[in-house]
Amino acid sequence: MRSGSSLFFIMTATVRATTFALFSLFFLFHLSAAPERDPLNIPDTDEGLPGAGPLRRTEWFRGVWRNRRSSWLNKTDEGKNSIVFLGDSITQGWSDDFRGFFGDLKVINRGISGDTSRGLLLRLPGDVLALNPKAVVIMIGANDLAEKAKGETVFGNVKLIVKRLKDHSSTMPIIVCETFPCAPDNYRPVTEIQKINSLYTKAWEDDPQVTIAKTYELFAGTDGASMPNLLPDRVHPNTTGYAVWSKALHPIFARLGLGDGTPDPHAWIHFTRYDREVARYNEFYIYYTNRAKPLELTMAVDPEPGHHLAFQWITKHGPIRSMTIEVNGRHLTRSHPSRGNGKQSFFWDTIPVSEFGITKRERKGNYKIRIWCPDGAEEDAVISSVRLISGESQLMKARLAKPTHKTTLNSPGSMSAAEKASSRIDLDRASK
Repeated sequence: MRSGSSLFFIMTATVRATTFALFSLFFLFHLSAAPERDPLNIPDTDEGLPGAGPLRRTEWFRGVWRNRRSSWLNKTDEGKNSIVFLGDSITQGWSDDFRGFFGDLKVINRGISGDTSRGLLLRLPGDVLALNPKAVVIMIGANDLAEKAKGETVFGNVKLIVKRLKDHSSTMPIIVCETFPCAPDNYRPVTEIQKINSLYTKAWEDDPQVTIAKTYELFAGTDGASMPNLLPDRVHPNTTGYAVWSKALHPIFARLGLGDGTPDPHAWIHFTRYDREVARYNEFYIYYTNRAKPLELTMAVDPEPGHHLAFQWITKHGPIRSMTIEVNGRHLTRSHPSRGNGKQSFFWDTIPVSEFGITKRERKGNYKIRIWCPDGAEEDAVISSVRLISGESQLMKARLAKPTHKTTLNSPGSMSAAEKASSRIDLDRASK
């Protein structure tokens, strides 16, 4: 009887164990089959999400969020060890190439138009921490206030962002830019913006890892609202505004050991031996402006009043030299006397594009430039390069990383690949 009872208990236990194992396998299969949340989708509810306050869910914003973030999916490795800019449309407005404002520094743009401080917190792991950044620059707040969040809410989310950045690295510099001023109305109240910035100061003024960039005062008028000459729509900077912002960040980057970052021009061309009909003068490639047909260039940059065109002249002792410059159909003539002691002298002649009638940003436009020698000139001008800038610091580099950027020499044009190859062969023969 004992052996029969034992056999019964063994069989019962076996059945129970088998049933439990099958149930466990079914449960695990069910879990593995459950769809994972798409990281490019904004969650439909706030349940379980970090932070507080608004997270935008309009169809427009969902599309922007997905498009911007999907463009970064396969670029994590190339973005590592960079200075990451995190924010909303104000940050996105730097453009992904930062328009040359930070020169050779490795900078990455993680701004999304319309985003809020809670949105930044939500995408921090994938968009920032995964890059193992060299430093992080944060600017946020305008959209939170537009959604009627209070300054304390913005600060609370930024505080969580800063904590997570510190948890990721105890030595990585964190630069918190003060929230920019906006219009003088209650849509984004001045008092709430000032509250955010005062909370930043109170929290991190003496923090060795956090630097507060005093950006509010750069753009605020006496009434505390934004200055329209720098933020034309009272929220987003123009080119001059971004130049002001970059100028404030450069000394911070230098002090933190992040690099010099002398800015590059927004667009440029330095003439080379592969440009047709080019002349050579003491190791420099130049064009005389007294030509049968004008020089013609196109710069693929949206025209706006904050830009300046800079022409590098080469002169030596002798007569007054002149050239006429036409930009998008408007022209003017520039003349300069000789400089130097008989040797060649290089200098930059800088002209605000407003002198060519450009008074507002022309989206999806470009600069069409024509240059020739005017009738009656004593002598023609000689130039070696053209740059588009918004500040004198963009003329500091004598040599740039490549001969041309966002600029095409339309006439007389540059050599084709076959012509370049032939030119190299001729040079090799001459050297032998």
